[in-house]
Order: sequence, then C-alpha cells, then structure tokens
Amino acid sequence: MSEPALLEARDLARHYTVTRGLFRPPAVVRALDGVSFEVREGKTLAVVGESGCGKSTLARQVTMIERPTSGQLLLDGIDAATADHATLRKLRPVVQMVFQNPYASLNPRKKVGTLLEEPLRINSAMPAAARREAADAMMAKVGLRPEHSRRYPHMFSGGQRQRIAIARALMLHPRLLVADEPVSALDVSVQAQVLNLLMDLQQELSIACLFVSHNLQVVRLIADTVMVMYLGKVVEHGPKAGIFSRPAHPYTRILLASTPVLDPSARVERIALQGELPSPFNPPSGCTFHRRCPYAIDRCKTEVPALEVLGEVRVACLRARELNAA
Repeated sequence: MSEPALLEARDLARHYTVTRGLFRPPAVVRALDGVSFEVREGKTLAVVGESGCGKSTLARQVTMIERPTSGQLLLDGIDAATADHATLRKLRPVVQMVFQNPYASLNPRKKVGTLLEEPLRINSAMPAAARREAADAMMAKVGLRPEHSRRYPHMFSGGQRQRIAIARALMLHPRLLVADEPVSALDVSVQAQVLNLLMDLQQELSIACLFVSHNLQVVRLIADTVMVMYLGKVVEHGPKAGIFSRPAHPYTRILLASTPVLDPSARVERIALQGELPSPFNPPSGCTFHRRCPYAIDRCKTEVPALEVLGEVRVACLRARELNAA
C-alpha cells in the first residue's frame, strides 16, 4: 500500500468579489474552481497554462498566503483550509516558496546573510552564531561562497539572486517547495543552471515540489506529473510521459504544438487557437474552452465536462474518447 500524499487538494476553490464601479454590481471571479490533486514526497507536480488560468492563485493557497473559499487542502493529513492560526503557524515552515522575480523577492536593504538567517530568527530559538553557521552552509549548498553573505542583493546577477532565494526557502528544511515561474525572469543561459540546482537539491533533500510554469520545455525536464489548467479548472492531469507523448485535451495539444521542438519526430500536429482568453468576470457556459476549441460541438456550449480517466491521464473533454480514438 502506497504512503499517503504529503499534500492533497480536494475540490479547492478561490473566488474573489470585485467591485466594478458605482452603477455596476460586484462580480465574482472564480480564480480556482474545484481543483483536486496530490503531491508526493520527493516528486514534482508541474502546473501549466496561460496567464490568468489560476496557477499563481493555486500557489498562494498551497503556501497558505490566502485561505481557499471552499474545499480541502490537506498537508500531512491536516486541513490547512480550516486550521486555526496556531496550527497554520506550525504548518507554514513545512511549505516554502521561491518567487518568480529574484530582483523583487529579496529585500535590497538587507545583506544576504541577514536574509537567510531571518526565517530561523522568526521560527526558531537558534542562537545567532548557529544561525550564521546554518546560513553559510546553505550558501555553499546552492553554489555561493561564505563571503557573499556580507553583500547586498544588488551586487549579484539574476541567477545568483535566485540561488539566494532558493537558499532562503530551504533554511527551515521544508518538505514542500512551491516554485512560481522560478526561471522565467532569468537569462536563458542561466535557466538550466538554476533548474539543475533545484533538481539536485530535491533529490538530495527528498523535497516535494509544486512547480508553476508556462514553459513546457522546462516542465518536460523537471516534472513527474503535469496538471494543465484553463480558467481556474483542471483540463488534463497525469504522468509527464502520458501528457507529452499523447495529449488528450485539445488545449494541451495546442500548448504542446506552440512549443518549439528541434526533433521532427517529437513534434505534434499544429492546431489553430481561436480568439482570446475569455474574461474571468464572464466565463463561457458549458466547457469554458469551447469558444476557442476547433473541435467544439453544440454539447460543449451547455455541458460542463468532468475529469474522466482516459488511458494514463484524466481529461475534462466531452469528445476526448472520440478524438483520441482516431
């Protein structure tokens, strides 16, 4: 019998009420709308989709920056969605986050050593000398020298800053790392270095990872399982091999087709993506993707597809079996 998942989300939802002026009623934005998944120890779940699909909102729920509107978020069996403040304080060190922009996520007024020691100062009773020693050890683990701890963030390159951000996230020895587009703000030349560092640290420390990205080439490198989102809903979810070798949902096919691939045998059929991403204030009825889908039929306009098992993956598409039987 397999061990229980470190993190499990069940029908997780996050809705925002947005005012739209004096004479218009408030609107409800369903940034997350019934998302379920799990992350196991030492494994990586990649969440992919266009901007506005709910990826970053999901990251904020998992890191307990915000509470979900409904659903469960089980961390080691404890529901963080309904936990009291004392329980959340104990859970938060278990989950740490690496943000997208290393230029904005580090306080420019503090030296790097102080930034790394801060999580220990807030969350532990460790003496100052031990905190400095732990910070120096973590600097070495991410490939930086101890003397770098006396410098300010502006004295480092983007790749070095992201290494510092990773080191800070690991200071409390978390069991789950949430990485929100951690290499998208970096030069292409250093992206691979940071990704390799993340994978090495994950293997060494047996950390689970929720990896948020729009870059499918990065996801192909780092993920174990992939979850594709569209307008706050999961449209396809399964092992990386199944997603990349035989994408079942039209949206997943379009995302893969739009990614440059050098190997001609690995390319998939190009499908034209129609129109723009619908407004989250007024999402389409039925399948939210039907207005842009080249395979949509009348049923798609009224019937909401449920996630169903199809081969290795789960897919939310009324025509999935028909389209994948061809």
